[in-house]
Amino acid sequence: MHFVTIAASAVALAGAASAAAVPTHRYAQLRLWGGQECATLNLGEEGIYGDQLAMCNPLDVYDTVRSVRLEAADAGCTLYIYSDLQCHLGKHEVPVTACLSGDKEYRSYELFCDV
Repeated sequence: MHFVTIAASAVALAGAASAAAVPTHRYAQLRLWGGQECATLNLGEEGIYGDQLAMCNPLDVYDTVRSVRLEAADAGCTLYIYSDLQCHLGKHEVPVTACLSGDKEYRSYELFCDV
């Protein structure tokens, strides 16, 4: 009888711990494009969650990203896109609903929010 209670408690605790580790609030959403001007080769969307704020993050695609559209962002959030993986080169601020398109590929981003 005690084994069943202990096992049920362990399962409930593990479920609560895994649910707490999953980020739930999406601060921003990007749409990535392999072509220029956010018009061709849609590579999909990328959500930015609380555990990704104020840090350098790689763009999660295997293809070359040539343009980016910031589809949505919480008020007080600013997105920067970079042409390297360390968030040092080619820094560009991307306004909401604007398309960032250039000659170089984009490889990483940082999102800063007033939270």
